Amino acid sequence: MFLRMAVVSDVEHVEGIFMSLDTLSDGNLSRTFKTGEKPIMDLILAATPSLLWGIYALILPVIGGSSRRQILGVTTGCLLFALAAFPFVPHSYTWLTVLVSFVSGVLWTIGCYGQICGFKEIGVSSTMPISTGEQLVGTSLVGVLFLGDWASTQAKTVGFAAIALFVVGVAFTSYVERRGDEHAVQDETGESITPMDNMITGLTVITISSIGYVGYVAIIQIFSINSFDAMLPQAVGMFVGGLVLGGREPGKFSRQTALLLIPGVLWAIGNLILMISNSRLGVAIAFPMSQMGLIISTIGGMVFLHESKTRKERISISVGLTLVVVDIMLIALTKTL
Repeated sequence: MFLRMAVVSDVEHVEGIFMSLDTLSDGNLSRTFKTGEKPIMDLILAATPSLLWGIYALILPVIGGSSRRQILGVTTGCLLFALAAFPFVPHSYTWLTVLVSFVSGVLWTIGCYGQICGFKEIGVSSTMPISTGEQLVGTSLVGVLFLGDWASTQAKTVGFAAIALFVVGVAFTSYVERRGDEHAVQDETGESITPMDNMITGLTVITISSIGYVGYVAIIQIFSINSFDAMLPQAVGMFVGGLVLGGREPGKFSRQTALLLIPGVLWAIGNLILMISNSRLGVAIAFPMSQMGLIISTIGGMVFLHESKTRKERISISVGLTLVVVDIMLIALTKTL
């Protein structure tokens, strides 16, 4: 389900949001970073986005609908949640903040739409490891080129090793076993489409998707915009992008579209929790924990969605998934070097 590495620059704004949780905790749970210990509540909180985003990727195919209808429903859900949360989160706006955040939201919609198309082409179990890894590598390279990340030799060594590992992981995840013509299906023009054709198309749309997701994160980081300030203008940009892509969808005002609000709200809740976790635990801890949702979505795609994979393909996807998870941990390590 997608990179959401929103770095919160103003930690003080966030501390008040969960102050009541600290007052309800006992002495051990409410210890701060000064003691070198992380409150249990914060660690549980940091793991919550991975659960929400993993479920998000699984319920989209269950609800169904065309890609255009799904992107319209998801972006509408994101906007509704942002409006509901707006009075309760700190925010301060300038024209630059609003404009950049709006563009960031449009880029997110491009990323989300491409990912949804990837789900339909090659399934959730193949899409998520590739999509997450591409976003991870892309945002890391943006950080190196524009933000001064990986400044030390150690960080560069670990970072480029992670990129190499990701390439290997994609090779495993995108493996398609050779099959006979009986597995081919016909498209609308009557041409035969094989699983390999689906994989090529899937990799293409996922890569376009990842470019959108990377842009969504990078533009906020480059302009040093606070994640909470960006939240509502981003959601407006997402919704406008969703209208452009899905506004002409026949029967868009339907029960199915209403149900598609649910995954949008789930994504938005996870995103807000990640912002809070970044401020309380630091990106190096909160970010990799949030990305573990790809384990839920990848395994869930094969087990619960019954995606058609041969035994060799399931093993290959599992190996690729493991490599991508290691890749996430290595990228997180570079933030401490």
